[in-house]
Amino acid sequence: MWHAIQMRVLFCSIFLINSLNLQGALLEVQINNISDDGVLHLAIYDSKEVFESDRGDKPGPQKGIVGGIIKFIKKGAFQETIELPDGKYAIGLYIDSNKNEKLDSNFFGVPNEQYGFSNNALGRFGPPSFESASFQLNEYKKISIDLK
Repeated sequence: MWHAIQMRVLFCSIFLINSLNLQGALLEVQINNISDDGVLHLAIYDSKEVFESDRGDKPGPQKGIVGGIIKFIKKGAFQETIELPDGKYAIGLYIDSNKNEKLDSNFFGVPNEQYGFSNNALGRFGPPSFESASFQLNEYKKISIDLK
């Protein structure tokens, strides 16, 4: 009887240890230079088309976005860790300081609210390309984004 219990405990321990190894990769995201309190809208994209067409006007889940954060944050810096499968991703984010659930811009389309992209990528006359903002995630990666 005691031997059977020990075998079950050993089997469960091995199963738990192996299941930990099957979990996804960890992405640590740090956002710097937050000048105002507001709602962080951060999206993690695995789709070039969705990344390059998103203008920050549709908050919440959608196809091509595999993870994200929507939460109130304070000025300064913010950091959070997200679990994802290994893969190629890009991050786009903005701080919604007036809480209207969209990235506000002026008459010329220049954002009035802080925004940023992975790799601190910049685009010419709009968001950067998926290629310039993308990164490969395997096991663990830390991304630091400086807001504009």
